[in-house]
Amino acid sequence: MNAKNLFESGQSFLQHFVRSSRHSSRHQKKKQSSESSPMIFIGSWKLRHSETARTHSLVIGPDLTINIDHRTIPAQVVSMAPDKLVLLDHYGYHITITADDEAPVKMFDEADDVVYYIIPAKES
Repeated sequence: MNAKNLFESGQSFLQHFVRSSRHSSRHQKKKQSSESSPMIFIGSWKLRHSETARTHSLVIGPDLTINIDHRTIPAQVVSMAPDKLVLLDHYGYHITITADDEAPVKMFDEADDVVYYIIPAKES
């Protein structure tokens, strides 16, 4: 191997190393930003049925347990993003809670195929 080939080989290796470290750094930043905090979902709310306008109470606990009208709904967290919490209830149906930047705004109950609008507990 002559000096020119050795130099080009070293240069190619260095370029590959720089590119892969940039990719790794971008991937780490994306991973950190995609980690979400459940704090936005925790609290006491009112649920307003989208079709009947009937209201129910909703409490989401620090451990992400859900209570509707003072009854605990057995469910486990399937996924969580900064704007969405998805739970699977004990019957195998999904409960999806969607949030804006500040608080939850709606809940979709797959079992009943119903959307509930979430409002602060103070408002009715």
